[in-house]
Amino acid sequence: MSGPERWTLRPWPAVGEVARLMARLAVPPEVAAVLLDRGFRDLEDLDPPLEPPPLPGLHEAAARIVRAIERGERIRIHGDYDADGVTAAAILTLGLGELGADVHAFIPHRLHDGYGLNMARVPEHRAAADLLVTVDCGVSNAAELAALTEGGVSVIVTDHHAVPDEPPEGLIVHPAYSPALEGRPWPTGAGVAFFVLWAVREALGKPPPLEFTDLAAIGTVADVVPLLGVNRALVKEGLRRLRESRHVGLRTLAQRHCTNYDAVEVAFRIAPRINAAGRLGEAETAFRALTTDDPLEAARLADRLDALNRERQQVEEEMLERVLPTVNPEDPAIVIHDPEGHPGVMGIVASRVLERFYKPVFIVARGKGSVRSTPGISAVGALAAAAEHLKGYGGHAGAAGFSIDPERVPGFAAAIHAYARRHPAPRPEVRLDGPLDADVMDEVYRSLLLLEPFGEGNPEPVFYTSGPVTRVRPLSEGRHISFSLGGVRVIKWKDEGNGVEEGRELEVAAQLVENAWRGVRNLELRAVAYRAPAGFSCEGGGLAVEALDPRAALERARREGWGVWGAGEGRAYLEAQGYRLVAPEAADVWFAVPPEPVARPQARLAVSERAFERLLVPASRRELLEAVRKGAAADSALALLLAEIQGHEPHRWLEVSPAYRRWRLARAALERLRTAFHRGDPQCLGRALEDWWAAWAQLSHE
Repeated sequence: MSGPERWTLRPWPAVGEVARLMARLAVPPEVAAVLLDRGFRDLEDLDPPLEPPPLPGLHEAAARIVRAIERGERIRIHGDYDADGVTAAAILTLGLGELGADVHAFIPHRLHDGYGLNMARVPEHRAAADLLVTVDCGVSNAAELAALTEGGVSVIVTDHHAVPDEPPEGLIVHPAYSPALEGRPWPTGAGVAFFVLWAVREALGKPPPLEFTDLAAIGTVADVVPLLGVNRALVKEGLRRLRESRHVGLRTLAQRHCTNYDAVEVAFRIAPRINAAGRLGEAETAFRALTTDDPLEAARLADRLDALNRERQQVEEEMLERVLPTVNPEDPAIVIHDPEGHPGVMGIVASRVLERFYKPVFIVARGKGSVRSTPGISAVGALAAAAEHLKGYGGHAGAAGFSIDPERVPGFAAAIHAYARRHPAPRPEVRLDGPLDADVMDEVYRSLLLLEPFGEGNPEPVFYTSGPVTRVRPLSEGRHISFSLGGVRVIKWKDEGNGVEEGRELEVAAQLVENAWRGVRNLELRAVAYRAPAGFSCEGGGLAVEALDPRAALERARREGWGVWGAGEGRAYLEAQGYRLVAPEAADVWFAVPPEPVARPQARLAVSERAFERLLVPASRRELLEAVRKGAAADSALALLLAEIQGHEPHRWLEVSPAYRRWRLARAALERLRTAFHRGDPQCLGRALEDWWAAWAQLSHE
């Protein structure tokens, strides 16, 4: 069972904005709220045009490359050993080769060459190239670049990593030097390489190289950058082309490992295989797998990447098993020295240790170090505080790398612990996009597809549900767990299912996914976390409403002489029993949901489940479908709704019926209200009540 996470419910945007986006895009309110929360307000935000961003030096670099092609100069593409660097090298090597360039790639060895340009390799580069173009590296290699230019080699740097205080001499294409990109997502190394190729083709009067977007999409997803703006446009186009990629090696990999050909599959099935080759010193193998045009060689190289990924997994598991017993969970940060460890998998192991203990993790192996940190404690800031013990370091807030002499590790650990103690202890947080009822899952899932591709900056939404557990089933010899809530299958990967028992009440934070098995497709929930009911808090302030059990509230109202308010049959009962009835704004407790906003900074609500069900007719899509089948309604509002949707398939109701959109808005607001009443804190319930009033006003007045 999950640990002591803080679960937080994201507030809805303004209900009026949710309603307008529902009408504009024909999406349900659960999805409209997620779209607005992420800044998607129209179709162009969701499907931005693919065009080169304003990159200084882009056209100058293209002109120099065109000149090299025309003169028959030897062009060397200097890549990197990770998936972004390998795909970037593949894009320019293949793309320029098709234009007649004398071009070849150099892919560094992770352990022997390290990241970026290596001074020891400069003589080789001088001998092999007239023009050297870096991809996904180079901006921090001023000395190596100067040595190349002194030796007569022209240099173009294309990169996206952190820039030094003083840029190196020469021609640089880097988003950091574009004021127009400040505050906007940057393309990765593969993205920058793609736009360099675009500019070269443009200079030669040729169309954009859209056939290379699939390679650029792999590098972009693998590098975990925000999939917004230009990155979103590039990945969407690339994924559209991935299934039928013209690149034989990439098509072979994708057809082996993809079902949906989406960003999630790229991130978890294709990118790890490319990265595994780099981690284990065979990045060249990954490069050849992406660039070969021979189907037999593509199959052989895909086999090799599969084998390398299995080896990487084994090395990773062995390292994890060695280091876990050495961890002291009481330390403010975790510092691990594993002399036998493989530097190529340190980062993955650090991430897994962090997942287990939720503390910053620093791993040292063979003089190299890797850091993965938690929000609020900067990885590179911690290294700066311990710099006297290091030979060198670099990185950013979430992840960093360093080098260290083994005898300095104890002092380094003490300095890291001292740094961590100066910061609040990290606490994991699960952020919920909203409750999700099984009754609307199909409609929600269909519209969630608009948000794809999912990834950094645009993660799969996380919904909340709860209920008694049924159909518990361990999977893969207990490595995963499956169970049902309310008839919906829930699966949690890499979880032994501690605390998951038949009949036990659980609350679950999960992503809504489609499972295709033997040609049958079903919706299910992929759990992010689960736990015994503990409730959630809400972001923001406003009206605070305390939830009370109706029976206990009646006793307390009698005992303390509270003023009460009710409606309908409930009001008659309260009056008959001698309770002091007052207006909603003066009541100490409401025994019904007030139909209109009440100006009261603090209130109490005591409502039965039956009372919630009576707030909206029909109460569910299932009941609405039944009403459509019968074809008649006594209620005038329901009659209007039926008139608008009659004769249309349910998947078109959001598009064709304003009345249905208003009903769905109220339906979602009611589900938030019910969930907040049972599980939320007073701020959650107050905010949900305000949203219900706004949604009810739209339903009853329009």
